[in-house]
Amino acid sequence: MKQIKLHQNIKILLSLLIIVSLWSCERDDICASTTSTTPHLIIRFYNINANSETKTVRRMDVTAEGNPKYIVNDKTTDSIVLPLRVDALDILNTSRFVLTKDRDYDTDDDPNTVSNADIIEVKYTPELIYVSRACGYKSVFNNLSATRETDLSNWIIDIQVIKDTINNENAAHINIYH
Repeated sequence: MKQIKLHQNIKILLSLLIIVSLWSCERDDICASTTSTTPHLIIRFYNINANSETKTVRRMDVTAEGNPKYIVNDKTTDSIVLPLRVDALDILNTSRFVLTKDRDYDTDDDPNTVSNADIIEVKYTPELIYVSRACGYKSVFNNLSATRETDLSNWIIDIQVIKDTINNENAAHINIYH
């Protein structure tokens, strides 16, 4: 009788131990691909003569100022996605981009078309936001502003900030009119 009672107690104790150990298990620390991460700056290009119509930029190159590596290379498009640098948190940061249209355009096709580069300066305040233990932190960019450096032949006529906080990549943050 004692032996049966002992076996029952051991079974109950083992069952409780298994339940408690399973209850304390956590899911794997893998960041899901659907989890939002640090967003990029999205710029849309519009027709200066019809502000609601998008307008493609022909054969565009984009580089960060002082860095010869292309972010966008020889692409005809009406929007671009650019990464923003984070030099320091919670203070104003600046990224400068060189946007060149009609890069090395074949002048036999149109002798009036000349390559033209404009520089835009984007200012923002980065903030770190905790996402999860698996994903860590992401940056959000607040107080977004953008200007164009003036030269003798700007192809960018106007810049308009649409959203002054970059926390996702669902829509454009800046519109450029040309």
